[in-house]
Amino acid sequence: MELILLQDVENLGRRGAIVKVARGYARNYLLPRGVAIPVTAKNRAAVQAELERTTARRDRLREGAEAEAARLAEAALSFEKLCNEEGELYGSVTATEVATALAALGFDVDKKNVSFDEPISHIGMFTARVRFADGVEGTVPITVVKPEA
Repeated sequence: MELILLQDVENLGRRGAIVKVARGYARNYLLPRGVAIPVTAKNRAAVQAELERTTARRDRLREGAEAEAARLAEAALSFEKLCNEEGELYGSVTATEVATALAALGFDVDKKNVSFDEPISHIGMFTARVRFADGVEGTVPITVVKPEA
């Protein structure tokens, strides 16, 4: 029996694919759960139109994310932190602090999307990676300095 998948199914196919499956698998699992629909001209056209809309939406999100990443490359963050004589911070610069500083610059970034190559626990220059929608990633330079006395 041929079906059009409405969702990705592990070991079977991706959304929008036409697959050939056993009648029992289709009748007892795929069709009742709404995972697939029978292949007809009307269903093919509907699924194709939905895939085109989804692709267009994903492309728009990706373009917006790439624009944000380009804008992020022009930004720079600076933090004043207390430290000892060797330059080791009492604490560290966290993803929450970076996300808050970026929000002040007009970026909509969640702290879960901020990551560091190494913990920022001493004075110096660092780079933070920020993930945007659809796998687009940008970087922002971070400077950590000792506060003026």
